[in-house]
Amino acid sequence: MVLPDFSNFYNLAYKCLLELATEDGINASSRDEVFGCLFGRDSAITILKILKVHSVKPVDPLLEICRRTLLTLVSLQGREFNLESGEEPGKFIHEFRRDKYDRLVNRQRPWFVYPDGKLKNYDSIDSTPLTLIALFKYWQITGDNQFLLSVLPSVEAGLNWIITFGDRDKDFLVEYELPKNRKHGGLVVQSWTDSHNSILKPDGKLPNYPIAAVEVQAFAWLAMKLWSSFYLKHYYSFGQKLSVQAGKLKEQFNKNFIIKDQGLFYAAQILDGDKKKIKTITANPLICLWSAYIEGGKPESIVEEKYIKDFVERAFRPDMFVENAGVRTMSSNSLTFNPNQDSYHNGSFWPMLNGLIIEGLENFRFNNYADSLREASLAPLKHFGTPIELYVKKGNQYLEYRSSGGQTSCRYQAWSAAAMLHMVV
Repeated sequence: MVLPDFSNFYNLAYKCLLELATEDGINASSRDEVFGCLFGRDSAITILKILKVHSVKPVDPLLEICRRTLLTLVSLQGREFNLESGEEPGKFIHEFRRDKYDRLVNRQRPWFVYPDGKLKNYDSIDSTPLTLIALFKYWQITGDNQFLLSVLPSVEAGLNWIITFGDRDKDFLVEYELPKNRKHGGLVVQSWTDSHNSILKPDGKLPNYPIAAVEVQAFAWLAMKLWSSFYLKHYYSFGQKLSVQAGKLKEQFNKNFIIKDQGLFYAAQILDGDKKKIKTITANPLICLWSAYIEGGKPESIVEEKYIKDFVERAFRPDMFVENAGVRTMSSNSLTFNPNQDSYHNGSFWPMLNGLIIEGLENFRFNNYADSLREASLAPLKHFGTPIELYVKKGNQYLEYRSSGGQTSCRYQAWSAAAMLHMVV
């Protein structure tokens, strides 16, 4: 497929990422927008997209920002137990704010602020594996051994967190919960689709904890696969432990998450605390193809190979894929689907999500699907003229997200800009 000239897109996305950089690293959105601070998950995905671009077309100024961001994430890594912020030894941060956190503390259950006056929240189940993947990929691409030596203690702490605190019930899957005895506020949903409505059961109720999200298993699996390949050469017993853990995780994933929908194999959105599948059809299973371990040019996913073709075909059925918009976050057939402008994760479109899916499709040689999705994803970005956070499509009209409380889509979102950069490189 030959795309139109999108050189202006490249320049726009590149400029946006430079402008989002601070002394700490890359902010999730611009300073005057609601997410104008450092987020672990956002930073890691943004960095991984930048590294992918760098492997095709060097972007050294952005590479330096990636390094700075990773070192900040390492410095903020959990070192003790703090029930009120979610901090645990080895866990990477969710949200870090030096200031501008009034909306999070001026509420019935204020979020915890540390004695130094900084807000540090760790309510993210995927910041840790994603940051571990980003640390490995940065070292792999740059060959910066000095950087590697400086972060290895944090890497080991993060990997041990996945195995211990990430796997709360020792079933080899990674779960989260918001403790009942916590006095301060925090996130009820701790995977990337972290809005309250995104994981509701068909009856409109929240699943019981602990919750295992489909894409989080893929992140954890890849983090352990990558670092096991390193440690098997340098610290064999730890590398072997990681390899066994990753193998068990893949086994449990394919045993517990696989479902059939419209005659095709796919994956459940989550498992609840009783290991019951919440079978809502979302785009998240396709992220598992992005989270691929590639050795000798051959990709491997946490999803068994026999299911992968069905995963792709299911995600491109009309209830999920929309021309000139992309793959929805959630199927329009779902009982919890929201077609309106206030749909955050319930059928809206995210450039970041579609950017990950495109890369995953390319990993497994589904190039025709990848080309179709790239073309569909670029159309709304051209309409908005900015790396917008998310949008809704109603008929032929693109709408930016607007909540009932008046919150709108961020217009300058880091992971959207990084995805946009990779789509046109």
